[in-house]
Amino acid sequence: PGNVVKSKLIARGVKEDVLLESRLLSPGRDGRESFDFFRSRVVFPIMDTRGRPVAFGGRIMGTGEPKYLNSADTPLFHKGHMLYGLHMARGPAAEAREIIVVEGYMDVIALVQAGFHNVVAPLGTAMTEAQIKLLWRTAREPVLCFDGDAAGQKAALRVAERALPILNPGFSLRFTMMPPGEDPDDICRRRGSGAMNEFLAQALPL
Repeated sequence: PGNVVKSKLIARGVKEDVLLESRLLSPGRDGRESFDFFRSRVVFPIMDTRGRPVAFGGRIMGTGEPKYLNSADTPLFHKGHMLYGLHMARGPAAEAREIIVVEGYMDVIALVQAGFHNVVAPLGTAMTEAQIKLLWRTAREPVLCFDGDAAGQKAALRVAERALPILNPGFSLRFTMMPPGEDPDDICRRRGSGAMNEFLAQALPL
């Protein structure tokens, strides 16, 4: 709570205009002072492909909206051109010749804890052409895991429609849907990694 980030970073010599440009601070309105963009949230660093922090994601503690909040685009960060966790997933994905895509960074963390190290997620937006091409640089048929609800089914359809015009020989996508009301995090915690492997094995081709 409060302006913890602002006070600590300014004390370290970081200028306020830099904090505003990087979106760690939000400008105050009606003459009020600037304030922490991610206040009252658990914050996760978002890394580029070289493992350098370029943005953040925050999950609210307790109740409130929005539940998740990502950094806005900046000169260092373009959310439609990046994938959460890719800097760690590239090696394991290349070795396994498979990369798994889930909906959010909490799902990425849950799957990594369950032993799946080739996992990434888009950053709070629908999958873009740039992100699909980024996946294809690592694996020829990425597996996309979506929640089994209506929103998850619509998201899968949107990705399929976006991928069709840019398909190339030897490259495609596979889809696996979680049961209604469950996401990969739930599957791993309640049923274990073996159950998640079964869902991945049942993935349907585009």
